[in-house]
Amino acid sequence: MNPNPAAPQLAVSDPPLTALELPHGALAYSDEGPRDTPALLAVHGIPGCIRDFRHLAPLLTDRLRFIRVDLPGFGGSAPLDDDVDSFTSRARVVVELADALSLARFSILGHSMGGGTALVLAATHPQRVRLLALVASIALSRHRGLGLPPTVFALMGRLVRTPGLGHLLLPWMRAQYKRRRLPGAETMNRAEMARQLRAIAAADFALMRRSVDAALPRTLLAYAKDDHMIETHVSEELARALSNARVLAFDSGGHNLQKTRAPELARALREELGVTEA
Repeated sequence: MNPNPAAPQLAVSDPPLTALELPHGALAYSDEGPRDTPALLAVHGIPGCIRDFRHLAPLLTDRLRFIRVDLPGFGGSAPLDDDVDSFTSRARVVVELADALSLARFSILGHSMGGGTALVLAATHPQRVRLLALVASIALSRHRGLGLPPTVFALMGRLVRTPGLGHLLLPWMRAQYKRRRLPGAETMNRAEMARQLRAIAAADFALMRRSVDAALPRTLLAYAKDDHMIETHVSEELARALSNARVLAFDSGGHNLQKTRAPELARALREELGVTEA
């Protein structure tokens, strides 16, 4: 639903996926925009997929190469457990995609839990990252959308695959997804739910804190004060830790700013990357 009925409807972009065979298995991505322009890689949250950026893409691709990736186990990418279980492994997979596309330098945007992947990637490959953009990102401490400690999600990920017990847990987990306004739970089977829980359990706040202390590239941080998943004080803590970041603090916009605040976010990205209209 359009949060502002008076605002014009945004264009959307749903390009075909390309499958790239990497050592860990198939990785799905989309690639839009001129190849001779700065590249921006977008990483979705959990749950999520390439479609999460369908409203943002049309506002960027005239002057930017916009590459969206399905993280391992999501969308069209292979569900190898080793690549699901940590921010570090997800960041490695994104770097492998950049290598396959011959991107010596690129920018990285992470939404929600994808912000953890983006931050860790930027901290470990600062010489390759031109801009780090964190949108409604997981931060340095647990937020209400996570609800329980990551270790509990890991345990539930094991239990939901247990015969008998898993069938009892699945309806409860679906209800938790619905309460948090997360899509797709009603069609998930036990194996898919287990993978999602393992991916959520990868939230590593100690690693996030180490990463913000690294020599990070230029950073853009965007959050909304009415985000139903991440409290304002959690985002403000991240903003303070990223003392040199440009901060966009919206009064409204919810958790999916890449849709509800797409024009403002696109404008800031273009400004940071020096590709504003002539």
